[in-house]
Amino acid sequence: MLHAVLVGVDRYLDPGIASLRYAAADAVAMAELVSRVEPAEREITLLLDADATRRNVVMEIGERLPRAVAPGDVVLIYFAAHGSPESDPADPDDVARYLVAHDTELDHVYTTGITMEHQLQSWLARLSGPRLVMVVIDACFSGMAGGRTFEGPTLRRRREGTRVPGVVSLKDLDLGEGRLIMSACGEHQVAREFASLGHGVFTHYLLRGPGQVEGATVGVHELYEKVAGAVRRHTKGRQVPVLNGRSAIPRLPRLW
Repeated sequence: MLHAVLVGVDRYLDPGIASLRYAAADAVAMAELVSRVEPAEREITLLLDADATRRNVVMEIGERLPRAVAPGDVVLIYFAAHGSPESDPADPDDVARYLVAHDTELDHVYTTGITMEHQLQSWLARLSGPRLVMVVIDACFSGMAGGRTFEGPTLRRRREGTRVPGVVSLKDLDLGEGRLIMSACGEHQVAREFASLGHGVFTHYLLRGPGQVEGATVGVHELYEKVAGAVRRHTKGRQVPVLNGRSAIPRLPRLW
């Protein structure tokens, strides 16, 4: 059984957070891709814009999903949204990455966003049954202009001081066996979206898949190499997807 939770956010309640153009379309297209699996062998939850509140995302992934999965299942968690690096207001040296939900507040990213370092790891720990959990993120956490990211205000104020603490690299997170994260770009890059594609460039090539394959499953590393190469060429090396984690059997159901 393939369980897919797909989140896409273009519009934000906080007027200080800029809208995106194609994040919701990315999530819808991913849902259509997953729908190619036989209905009896898939379960799809799609959260878009106003439905993609922090509470709804946490309830879906943190509570409902662990009860729904069984040993041997595959889980696909997909986010297309803004990402933000931000400091703990009480401890400026504690910097983390946050996924930005529909109701995340610009001035309170620390308390209203979804932290990669803590919340995501907690979800993965609760999903102990599936043989593979694949997290795909079309967002970035550099805080740089021009993509699906912004810098949290606490961290931005911190940069006026003498030292800016670093963010723990995603590759250093202990995700556990059978847990993989494929991200749209490197830590100091920007996840771009293009009107000519109607999608984020990473998701555009993810939707195209690994090309011609045989069998009922697709190797994650094979998929990654194909997507990363295409994104690298399209952006002339300015955006290169990253794959982190480990799995003895890194294979997804064939969707392409």
